[in-house]
Amino acid sequence: MYGAIAYHTSWRLHVLLFSIPVLVVTLILSRLAAAKPWAFWLYWIITLLAAIILIGIFEGLYNHVLKNILFFSGFPGSSMEKLYPRGTYEMPDNFFFEITGIMQGIIAIPLIIYFIRLTSQKYKL
Repeated sequence: MYGAIAYHTSWRLHVLLFSIPVLVVTLILSRLAAAKPWAFWLYWIITLLAAIILIGIFEGLYNHVLKNILFFSGFPGSSMEKLYPRGTYEMPDNFFFEITGIMQGIIAIPLIIYFIRLTSQKYKL
């Protein structure tokens, strides 16, 4: 949401239309999951797709962590433009925007660990 305000790109607000319903649905499903196997698997799928892949890996790790590593390590500008096209992505110029994005990537790591533990404990994998 901050990126939409900081960069005057209202299309970035789509994350609210996506994340708020996902949050509500996962909270409901987490309560049902112990008693209903279908609820566990629906919770599992939504958590994997929304929280881990889209927000954690794509938004946090790719869009912020990798972008900052490449940018500050002197990766060629033409290659950066291919990976992060202008208009969709912003090169690091706003500390708060980047640090909150990096935090999404960092938080994804324990989330992935807990997700693997949840899966293996539930079905003894």
